[in-house]
Amino acid sequence: MLRERTICPIQSPYASPVVLTRKNNGLPPDSPEAYRFAIGYCKLNAITKYPRYPLPVIDDLITNIPHTDVMSTLDLKSGYFQLVISPKDMEKTAFITRNGTFAFLSMPFGLSEVAPNFQKAIDIILKPVIGRFVSVYMDDVIITFPSFNEHLDHLKQVFTLVRDAGLTLNKDKCHFVRDKLKYLGLVISKEGIETDHSKVKAIKEK
Repeated sequence: MLRERTICPIQSPYASPVVLTRKNNGLPPDSPEAYRFAIGYCKLNAITKYPRYPLPVIDDLITNIPHTDVMSTLDLKSGYFQLVISPKDMEKTAFITRNGTFAFLSMPFGLSEVAPNFQKAIDIILKPVIGRFVSVYMDDVIITFPSFNEHLDHLKQVFTLVRDAGLTLNKDKCHFVRDKLKYLGLVISKEGIETDHSKVKAIKEK
C-alpha cells in the first residue's frame, strides 16, 4: 500500500487497530494472501457524522435495466481506494502497526458511510449517462442498448467520464459487447433476468 500511495507514514493523535480477517481462498494460514487487511474504526465511527445518501435498491435497479442484444459491464479497480481523502481528515484514519503509524491517502474500508459516499461520487461522475443507457451500483456499471454502433459510442462516452474523473477500470473484470452478462449476482440477457446458477451451486455445496 505504501508503494501504491494508498497509505503514508504519519504522526497523529488518532490510532485505530489493524484487523486481519481470514479469506475463504484455501491458502495456508502462514500465507499473507490468506488474510484481508482492515482497520477497526469502531471508536472513530461512533463519533463521526456523515451526510446521508441512499444506495440504489437492487431489485428496482435490476428491474429497470433494459434487456437488449448488446451489453457491457465495467468494474472499477480497487473502488474505494480511488477516492482521495481530504488532507485535513487524513490523520483521523491513522492506524498502528509494529512498523509505525500510518494513515490512508484514499478511502479505506471500515469507515462509517463509505459505501453511500462512494455511490454518491459515482452517481455524480456518471450523471450525464445514468438512466439513459447506464445503470450503476457502487463500482459495478452496466451499459445496455439495442444498437451495436450506438453502444460503441456509449462506451466511449462512459470511458471519457471515467477518465476525466481520474478513475481506473479493472480490465480483467470488464466485459464488452455481450448478449448475456452476469451483474450483481444475476444473469441478464435480452430474454430477461435469471439466477446465476454458479452462485446457487456454491451455496448448496456449503
